[in-house]
Amino acid sequence: MDNTSTPNSGTNKPLATYRDGRLKATLWQNENRDGDTYYTVNLAKVYEDRHGKLQETSSFSDTEILRIAELGKEARTHALQLKREQTIERHQRQAHDHEQGSGRPRRFRNWAEPGLEC
Repeated sequence: MDNTSTPNSGTNKPLATYRDGRLKATLWQNENRDGDTYYTVNLAKVYEDRHGKLQETSSFSDTEILRIAELGKEARTHALQLKREQTIERHQRQAHDHEQGSGRPRRFRNWAEPGLEC
């Protein structure tokens, strides 16, 4: 199974595409109205129509189901890893912001100051 990663530059490009023959799972990064990031996966089979043009379908034969499920699992694993990394970055940023809040070194802060409760 092949994986093609594409850095997300804020455009409508997939983060990664996982392939197994004619089957593929494409991972997308999205934002909701609140600016929170979430991920979606498109599952597809590529085929050639009678005019020689490439098409995609979301219909799979019984022999393709397990293969497409495996591609979906790989894309989900990738999305979960990205979520973990974002959570770690967010926690590091929050800890840094909290430490920088008063402009004084952490050990000299007056913890009774409003807004500095931990």
